[in-house]
Amino acid sequence: MNESPLISIITVVLNGEKYLENAIKSVLSQSYRNYEYIIIDGCSTDRTVEIIKRHEKEITVWTSEPDNGISDAFNKGIKLASGEIIGLLNSDDWLEPEAIKKIVKVFELDNADIICGAVRFWEKGKEVVVSYPDLQNLNHETSIHHNGVFIKKSVYEKFGLYDTNFKYAMDYELLLRMKMNNAKCYMLNDVVSNRRLEGISYKNKRLALRETMSARKNYFNIWNVWIIYLYVSIKDWGGRLLKSSILKPLYIKYWKLKNRKLAKGI
Repeated sequence: MNESPLISIITVVLNGEKYLENAIKSVLSQSYRNYEYIIIDGCSTDRTVEIIKRHEKEITVWTSEPDNGISDAFNKGIKLASGEIIGLLNSDDWLEPEAIKKIVKVFELDNADIICGAVRFWEKGKEVVVSYPDLQNLNHETSIHHNGVFIKKSVYEKFGLYDTNFKYAMDYELLLRMKMNNAKCYMLNDVVSNRRLEGISYKNKRLALRETMSARKNYFNIWNVWIIYLYVSIKDWGGRLLKSSILKPLYIKYWKLKNRKLAKGI
């Protein structure tokens, strides 16, 4: 990899006026400066384009046109990207101040194809948990979150882009496909990104879980796929129940115990 590699950050958005500016500022304020910023808007009807234009001198490329869903928008951004490394940031998420610098450091130290960082989850303005990346458990559930993932462009060229048949779990399908084809993944146990639990996959969790099941069918036998689907569905239902009740401390304790096993640092 060349010294000071170019990093491409891509944000896809549709009617994202509520949080988009926060996402943009989190990119523009990065201390690592050799990056390009690409925004793909799906023809928003709110103030999204106005917000983009407010910052367009600092945005490398932006488009506003109809697309065929999130996967298609991701792919448009990746095709426009010139960077050696590509990161995706949803319009309602935001990067940590030193995120890109941390990611570049790991790529320079380790010849990985993919860096998977930790993601801090927020709900109603309050921090809920930190989710540390867990490659071993990816066969069973969404244990890595795409807004903490940075992938070499050459890896997209080798293994393919997002499958546009997936509307909610496209990130899971892509990462599972790359893992099962032996892409070299590095688990970075530092928080690099923040995610609000308000996105389309979170709101449509049942459909997202169905799509993760479809992705696993490509690699595992059908009994294994169904057992995992039932297990993850019950686990998700239980987690949401705990998180929204007086038992929330148990939910947080579970995550702390889980993170203690995963968080080893670089």
